[in-house]
Amino acid sequence: MNALHYVCVLLASSAAFPLQTTGWTFEMNPIQNFSDNMKSFFEVQKNLVEQAFNASYQEAVRMKNSVSNYVEDQGEKISADINNYVENVRQKGKKMADSWSYSYMQAEEPNARMEIPEMSLSVPSIITRNGYTCETHTVVSQGYMLNIHRIPRSKDGGRIPKNAVILQHGLFASSADWILNGPDKGLAYVLADAGYDVWMPNIRGNRYSKEHAILKSDSKSYWNFSWHDVALHDLPAVIDHVVEHTGDGVKITYIGHSMGTTMLFAMLSLRPEYNDILSAGFALAPVTFLTDVQSPIKSLAPIASNVAYMEMLYGSHEFIPKDSVLGKMSNSCDVDNVDSLVCKNVIFYICGYNEKQFNKTLLPVFLSNLGTGTSWKTAVHFAQEITAGGRFQQFDYGKKDNLKMYGTERPPEYDLSKITLPIKLFWAQNDLLSSEKDVQLLTEKLPSTTEVYKVPDPEFNHLDYLWAIDAPTLVNKEVLQSLDKVNSLKNSNSLWGW
Repeated sequence: MNALHYVCVLLASSAAFPLQTTGWTFEMNPIQNFSDNMKSFFEVQKNLVEQAFNASYQEAVRMKNSVSNYVEDQGEKISADINNYVENVRQKGKKMADSWSYSYMQAEEPNARMEIPEMSLSVPSIITRNGYTCETHTVVSQGYMLNIHRIPRSKDGGRIPKNAVILQHGLFASSADWILNGPDKGLAYVLADAGYDVWMPNIRGNRYSKEHAILKSDSKSYWNFSWHDVALHDLPAVIDHVVEHTGDGVKITYIGHSMGTTMLFAMLSLRPEYNDILSAGFALAPVTFLTDVQSPIKSLAPIASNVAYMEMLYGSHEFIPKDSVLGKMSNSCDVDNVDSLVCKNVIFYICGYNEKQFNKTLLPVFLSNLGTGTSWKTAVHFAQEITAGGRFQQFDYGKKDNLKMYGTERPPEYDLSKITLPIKLFWAQNDLLSSEKDVQLLTEKLPSTTEVYKVPDPEFNHLDYLWAIDAPTLVNKEVLQSLDKVNSLKNSNSLWGW
């Protein structure tokens, strides 16, 4: 998911935790030594995770079947087991950090970082602060109140929007993804200034779409969804709303990043009528087949269901909220507690190393906007895709429940042959979550008219689509040219001139 998108920061944060108390920051020197050490570290952690969780998990299963008050009686014991594991990871990370060679520099004062206004502002406030108009539209889907942020015109207001674009964020993210790189580089601003009507939905459960007509956000029922449900229900509702508010004859192009692409392909296979409603689909860092994931998160995929089950025993159905047991592991990369260079190095290892495109002055802003809320079921669904053996499939409930749900022991695959919408795939050579092999596999399943664009930077990674310094020339320019082509043709079937 974009390495599960911003989860990149979370998954490796435990290794960096002890360094926050030293008042120092570090840079890797050389980066290869760092990468090799971190790779070995994560391999060890896979075994530690299994040992730490499996004992408590097996005990939980046995006792839950015979004792109705299991959680109350055993909660303290299991919590201690998990917290011991967290501390073990942190201590091992400290030992590894002490053994590596770093160049140190004095840490920046936290209070200085807090002076950045965008860190505490909402998306609409940031947009209006930068001189643009922002509207908030609310769409209700299965009771979830989904807020869409809209930039209806250019900054100067002089250009009448010619067509509409939907920008869909990825996992653990929000509409903020499209604006945090600033007016000159953020794709939402660039498109608005080019004369497009820009719509940025927020998926159910994140900070901007937290409300529900009936359910409370701390209930099990509220969080019982994955990206499959968003693709089946929420995306169609959003598209219908955009159609209603833009009028006849307006072309609507969908642009998704990471999980935003996953949901597009799932929706088009489940609701094929939307192939005729949209004009084109652009997939930035497409995530469907996950046979060649290079990120360390791959080693955690086999135990994701067990980890999720343990968290849910505590009543935490949200994916790692700040106050959960595993949420403590993310605190070491919180903007108030850790120096940006620590998080920078962690992000590079998980998502791909690209020092020259990393705007470290914006890191506090990105950190303040990550972790905006999603469900454990969503995270587990992605983990299942990694272990599915080259299948892009619906949620796996296990053989028994799959028979009840689907009528088959294995979950059905999404039928990509139903996709007729013109598609353009954007991929990067250094993207550890969306590899060339998996993009090629996806391309073979899509219409023959599908176009593929390789970002012309060998170090470009999964998150660079959102925050790269050279995003205007590496990505945005290609997006704009492709959009112009979409909107200049009457027959979208000949979109790419084939």
